[in-house]
Amino acid sequence: MAPAPVNGSDRLLLEADLSAERAASVVRMAIAVALLGTVEIVLKRSNNISLLDLTEARNQARATLALLFFAGLVVYLLVKFGRWRPWMAYVTVTVDVVVLVGSLLADLRDMGLPVAFMSMFPVVGVFPLLLAVSALRIRPGVQFYALCLMLAGLALVVGVGGARTPPLPEVLLHDMGMFYSLPANTARAAMFALGGAALVLATLRGRRLLHQAVEETTRRLNLARYLPAELVPVLSSDNIEELRTGRRAEVALVFIDIRGSTAMGEAMSPAALTSFIGAFRARVTRAARQHGGVIDKFIGDGAFIIFGLPQTGGDDAARALAFCRSMLASIDEWNALRKAADAAPVAVGMGVHFGTAFVGAIGDEQRLEFTVMGDAVNVTARLEDAAKAFEVSLVASRDVLAAAGEDPEQPGSPWRSLGTQALRGRSEAMPIYTLAGSED
Repeated sequence: MAPAPVNGSDRLLLEADLSAERAASVVRMAIAVALLGTVEIVLKRSNNISLLDLTEARNQARATLALLFFAGLVVYLLVKFGRWRPWMAYVTVTVDVVVLVGSLLADLRDMGLPVAFMSMFPVVGVFPLLLAVSALRIRPGVQFYALCLMLAGLALVVGVGGARTPPLPEVLLHDMGMFYSLPANTARAAMFALGGAALVLATLRGRRLLHQAVEETTRRLNLARYLPAELVPVLSSDNIEELRTGRRAEVALVFIDIRGSTAMGEAMSPAALTSFIGAFRARVTRAARQHGGVIDKFIGDGAFIIFGLPQTGGDDAARALAFCRSMLASIDEWNALRKAADAAPVAVGMGVHFGTAFVGAIGDEQRLEFTVMGDAVNVTARLEDAAKAFEVSLVASRDVLAAAGEDPEQPGSPWRSLGTQALRGRSEAMPIYTLAGSED
């Protein structure tokens, strides 16, 4: 089985290609059966009005249509059992054209007619019919190849047939009308109708694919209203169902907020406060994207960021710590700009932890709420509170440092111990650390 595509668009296109090949094979088989029945009826009636021996023509028609039928059957089975590959469409087209060109050359030879009478044979009508069937694939490259190959095949028939000019059979004048009689024209009309039906089916399939694409886009837009923006582009249908089911995962979590924002906000106009909070959120967003974090939500002057979505990785904790360092540098840069503008400096508090949490999306597509719950979330929130209590900008748990491969006890470590603290809401005390130089 071919590897499944990662994103929704690729998945949709692959499903459409497989469905189109399946439909084209079924239509090809149906056309072969329909034409075989038509040919049997037409040649049987023609035997009553023709002086020509049409036995070879009937056998040739049977062989041609049987080959087309079995080619369609092979394609259907390949698709059904997962063995179909996109390049096989070119092989199928080549087989179709070779069969038709061979049949046309054989008809001209068996009837002893020059190439100028080529259009008299109903098999010529099968060329545009198969071209219409090829349109079901909705693959312009394959369609263009089929058109060029058919034109080349007809040119070959003209070249080979034009090299000889056999004398016209004496019975031809008598039978000339037979080639354009009601039975013969009925065969042509049947091919025209089948070709038109194939094109209608191709149009319907294209319309259905368009509807699916629109629905996929609409669904993703709806998801974007409720899920973190970083998740929407990478979610496939399988990912979404997994989120709805929910799972427990080891993730790195960061809570960050602005210290003293209430007092600062009271001294600002509404427009200035909006600009201030917007500038803070822009810095959080930039740092989260830089280090692969997912912003679960902004809460007033704070934010909750997750590292390890949609899939966990071995560097989630390290990226969470890198985010914290980037934020500290970004706040220092912001304060330098604010100092130049005679504005008050900004102080932030961050708590960072690594642990197991429930991750899932609760609700339906009309109202889907992304949720991260568990003790790890509570610990992270309490670490942020501890940053305020210890008057530092960052407090990290030993778990996140260990997961990131940083040893706070190692000589020269940038981490400074704040002791073993009993965090609010937890019965067990835990060792916590801060970065040297992150004091407020």
